[in-house]
Amino acid sequence: MGKKKGDSVVKISSELLRDVEEFIKLEENKFKYVNRKQFIDIAVAEKLKKEGKR
Repeated sequence: MGKKKGDSVVKISSELLRDVEEFIKLEENKFKYVNRKQFIDIAVAEKLKKEGKR
C-alpha cells in the first residue's frame, strides 16, 4: 500500500490512540468506523465543518 501524494504522517499520543481504539470497539461504533485513521479523518472533518473551516 503506497502513500498517496499529499498524505502525511501525524504523531498522536499513545493514550489518545488507546481511547480511539476503545471507542471504535463499542458495539454501536464497530461498523461505523473501520479503523483509527478513518475515525480520526471523520472526527477532524466534522470538527472543521462545525467550526466553519470546511
